[in-house]
Amino acid sequence: MLGGTVFQVSGMTCSHCEASVEKAVLTIDGIKAVKANASKGEIKVKGILTDEVIEKIKEVVSEAGFLIKE
Repeated sequence: MLGGTVFQVSGMTCSHCEASVEKAVLTIDGIKAVKANASKGEIKVKGILTDEVIEKIKEVVSEAGFLIKE
């Protein structure tokens, strides 16, 4: 799927949190852009979002100390 989607993320409270999540997600192959918003508790991700990429997003967000809500 080419395009973008919004993931709800818990635990982000500041711009540093946003930067940490964005940096982590941008390391994934196929990701074109990421914008985190702590006040909304979400990240917007654009790129080729296969099932494998979505699982990797969940993994790197978790490693950064946050949780994607299912």
